[in-house]
Amino acid sequence: MVILKLAYRNLKGAGIRTWLNVFVLSLAFLSIIYLKGLYNGMQDQSIRISEDTDMGSGQYWCAIYDPYDPLSLPDAHETIPEVFNPLISSGVITPVMFYQGAIYPDNRLKNIILRGVDPNQQVMNIPTSELRVESNEYLPIMLGHRMAKSINVKAGDIFTLQWRDGNGAYDARDARVVAVMTTTNSTIDIGNVWVDLALLQDITRLENEATLLIIDKSYSGELPESEWEYHSLFALTKDIRDMVEMKSIGGSIMYGVLMALALLAVFDTQVLSIWRRRREMGTLMALGMTRMTLIKLFTLEGGMHGFFAVVLATIYGAPLLYLNSVKGLTMPMDVDNFGMVLPQTLFPEYSVGLILGTIIIVLITVTITSFIPVRKLAKLKPTDALRGKMS
Repeated sequence: MVILKLAYRNLKGAGIRTWLNVFVLSLAFLSIIYLKGLYNGMQDQSIRISEDTDMGSGQYWCAIYDPYDPLSLPDAHETIPEVFNPLISSGVITPVMFYQGAIYPDNRLKNIILRGVDPNQQVMNIPTSELRVESNEYLPIMLGHRMAKSINVKAGDIFTLQWRDGNGAYDARDARVVAVMTTTNSTIDIGNVWVDLALLQDITRLENEATLLIIDKSYSGELPESEWEYHSLFALTKDIRDMVEMKSIGGSIMYGVLMALALLAVFDTQVLSIWRRRREMGTLMALGMTRMTLIKLFTLEGGMHGFFAVVLATIYGAPLLYLNSVKGLTMPMDVDNFGMVLPQTLFPEYSVGLILGTIIIVLITVTITSFIPVRKLAKLKPTDALRGKMS
């Protein structure tokens, strides 16, 4: 307790030098928490959006489907196994069919992917009910707002839709945009045209075929075995986690530099303190303080920089982090071009484990940095210290 009081008085007596070190340490501390929280929030938001609008709790893929091989897409459809029929009828699973096509808005050619989906499905949180339109004059289709903007069309517009059926014959019909949906998931928006699954199966002469089956995110029962390949949500979101991990590594360089600068300041402070306080150390040893106690005193003084940094960061940083978690961080660029599921506004997530872990890391690194220059005091002689020399 005496050492603790003495260390506090010494730090207080150092004045502005102590508080400069503490402030720089607090900036590094906040940088670590902010960046980690931002990346955690980015990952969790992207996964939630994917789960809600596209992936559900998992998917079954037909054997030919490969999302990384666009050349396999024309053949990526098979007859839906009968084992899934009970789950499809109960709404637990919904089939989706991908098919290549082309549209001609304003006499301009644009290749697209037709996404056939049941208008009555409840698995994906998108307004597919808008496709419940019967017409013999045109094909009812739905676009995402990004897709509609890129081809300069709106709800009610009519243009030509062309495709190649299952027998290889080309066919075309006029299509009408019955709805333009707003979604945060750009991967189901850009380059995609939504159509009634039954209608798509009919015009392509591929009765009861689909590309993949999406499982409702709330379903926790047993899944049937099938020759179709099952992919869990964890496997489907691997790209998102890899992207966030890559970004996190890049961000760690920045707060690593800040942390290194703060630790360098603490290190230099310790070296300067030992050099300037030689006579004080000799006096303390002459009064009965052992070398180990002296080492503990100086190490404690350095370690208390970390403690004060945590306190200072809490005072001015907690309101800032809270405000940022509520208001979010709106990206200055258009995230639709990233090719990933990213919301335009990111909301950081600061967990208790993240905050406590960062506090422990800061305190440990500061304490170790403070101890390194103090080790030479183990050989200090009181007589040399009193004469202002270092043994």
